Amino acid sequence: MMTLALVALFGWAIYAGIAHLFTSRPPKKPGSVKLRYKFDARQNRALALAHPIAQARDMAAYANPKARALTPQQAQVLRASLLHILGLRANIDDNAIRAALPDLLRRHWFRIDLDRLRLDDDPRAAMAFASARVAFAVRSATLLGWLDPALQWEVLYQNAQRASDCFGNWQEFGAALARGRQQWIAGARADSLGVAFDEARLAQWLGTRSHPWRSMAWHGPVLFEAPDTP
Repeated sequence: MMTLALVALFGWAIYAGIAHLFTSRPPKKPGSVKLRYKFDARQNRALALAHPIAQARDMAAYANPKARALTPQQAQVLRASLLHILGLRANIDDNAIRAALPDLLRRHWFRIDLDRLRLDDDPRAAMAFASARVAFAVRSATLLGWLDPALQWEVLYQNAQRASDCFGNWQEFGAALARGRQQWIAGARADSLGVAFDEARLAQWLGTRSHPWRSMAWHGPVLFEAPDTP
């Protein structure tokens, strides 16, 4: 009787293992989570500048306020990346970041990445690359609890207006972004927030009706208007 029970148990274990092979889903590849932009049109335009980075990192919360929050692993990787791009020391604590970041962004957001240009860099390519990284860094800092949402949008709108003034459409911006990342890497500069992106990928995106860069208008209402000066 004991032998029969062992045989039955062993058989069930084999069956369960085989069934698992057919029913379990393989892990998702990075970049497989589709970003859904659920803010208003102006906010979506400001965020979509960094779509290649957020898409590659599967950050659904980047574009959708009701999406699942960042995982602890995402938060840990983001923290190190953002401290690098913002020029803050690696051992700074979150309270010190929250105290320093608002003034840092108000004074220097427009210089991020652009103060490390080389004489032979293409300035338009550098501008597109910087615009994408600023958008991603500012939104990510808010998701980590470092930045007040109101200041987040203020900086994002200014950054998006700069990009809108410099480029005529998503095609121009995307092509410049691809070149900007290539020249950044070629100059041996660390791209801690970047992902592989080229003009072939850009053409694929612009040829897909559902892609935000195809469906989202580049031009629209002014994103940011400077206050009147006396």
